[in-house]
Amino acid sequence: MNCLCSKHNYCVLLILSLPVSAQSQFNLNGQIEVDNTYQQLKTRSSDSRNLNTLSVTPSINTSYDSKTFRGIWSGSLVHLSRERNDLNLTDTFAEYNYSANWRPYGDILTFKATGFLNFINANNANFLLSDFLNNSQDLVKTRSNRLSSAFVLNRNNWINVGAEASFSDTASESSRFTNNNALNNDSVSFSGNLTNGRSLENISFEFKGSYQKTEREQAGFGDFITRQGDFFSDFKLYSDFALRLTAFHEGNQVSSDLDSSSVVRQFNSYGVGLTYRQNETRYISITSNKIASQDGNIDDESSDKSFIGLDMQWALSSRTSMRAKYGRRFFGESASAQFSYNSKFFRSSFNYSEDVTNTSRLLANQENLGVFVCPSNSLSISDCFQPNSLSYSPLANERLVQLSGQNIDLQYNIIVRKAGNLQAGYDFSRVTLAFSWGYSEDNFIEFERLRRTFSFGSQLSFQVGKNTVFNASADIANILEKSEPGLPNGEADNYKTSFGVRRDIGQNLVVNFDFTFLKQEGDEITGLSQFGSNFTDRRMSISLVYRYD
Repeated sequence: MNCLCSKHNYCVLLILSLPVSAQSQFNLNGQIEVDNTYQQLKTRSSDSRNLNTLSVTPSINTSYDSKTFRGIWSGSLVHLSRERNDLNLTDTFAEYNYSANWRPYGDILTFKATGFLNFINANNANFLLSDFLNNSQDLVKTRSNRLSSAFVLNRNNWINVGAEASFSDTASESSRFTNNNALNNDSVSFSGNLTNGRSLENISFEFKGSYQKTEREQAGFGDFITRQGDFFSDFKLYSDFALRLTAFHEGNQVSSDLDSSSVVRQFNSYGVGLTYRQNETRYISITSNKIASQDGNIDDESSDKSFIGLDMQWALSSRTSMRAKYGRRFFGESASAQFSYNSKFFRSSFNYSEDVTNTSRLLANQENLGVFVCPSNSLSISDCFQPNSLSYSPLANERLVQLSGQNIDLQYNIIVRKAGNLQAGYDFSRVTLAFSWGYSEDNFIEFERLRRTFSFGSQLSFQVGKNTVFNASADIANILEKSEPGLPNGEADNYKTSFGVRRDIGQNLVVNFDFTFLKQEGDEITGLSQFGSNFTDRRMSISLVYRYD
């Protein structure tokens, strides 16, 4: 338990040591919510449970904003008192998150600190369904802190430089879903890039390199090290056409604490091709590439094979940006893509990536596409807005909202993750709509296991009157597990829908009436779910929220 509470102190000390500006602004707000929920749970065996839960949730948000520093800390405490036919239970869950950004020299030098302590679902089969009221035994207390510094010199005549260094630590409590093993990882990473300056009219180039090391403190597990280098250069031939040269290196090393053995998977390639380039944000490049050397799960016989590579970036307008890349890595064909669009009423963002990673890295570097920006004390998307820029930077008392979560294991295992995430939102007059689509495929490197998750979500907020809002949401997930005997296997569908009415009484008081329906059907994937693989959960709740500034 000490590992969950001690290491975040250095982040707090960093924030407290920063200078106070005369132009600074400090904000403090919070709320307290009292909620009564009636639940009716029914399992495949027709076992029915009726529960009544009273919850009290105080929360607080603090933010500080100055010319060079911006920071926010939010915390909440959930206390539950549950009445069942045969038993009365009480539970308490405390969570917090924070972020800080210090720019002492504008964009040249930046220091960042981010972190959280949350209860995260450790049962992959119950993705979307586990919360404080249902399957709460699936939730595992997890903490992550990350410190980083970035140095950028751009808009230069000859060469632009960027570099970043970061340190993160991630820890969790042990649970039956993690084979009674607790996460306790420290990671360090370094990355840098070099690009051509504006005076080089006939040559364009970019070099990107990165190194990351994750210590896996558990018997039998050693360090996880990744390194990567990517280079291209375009030499102008005629008009907008250029000759492209490329080179790529990737190395992944997994060592063992039990002996001196280590497994290295690496991939090297080079290529030549043609680029059509209008400017830095509009180009298409196609190359013919040769695999120079490789280790891993590509057959050695394929080492003399060539492959076609694609690299493109095309800004259709100031509101639209897209980028795509295709090639090969040690695990085979590889692709990545990004797309974003922003208009007055509609905003969307899509990202697809393939990478070698593990849980600690995923938690320390969480993706946020930022379709909606919400106040720190928002209750629903009706409180949020869509920024008018593709690169909007939230204020200290604002946060970018991720509409969907990720289905991950709280394990030390190393995976090849292929993941796509689409977020879209529409906001006009009295209607706010939000949509999300997610896909992830996790291939475990150290043993035979595959997990695939599809998810779709939607949210609706309709302003019925000046003080009345109708809210509705629907989420669906399909989880597939294929692995060795004795490990998770099977397929399940999870559903979660809700609708309700919110009524504002004055400036500080809010009343909510909500109905929620949860359902799971399919196979018993993990064999550890409290209610089996087929159950329904019907809820009716009323809550009273008091806000204070």
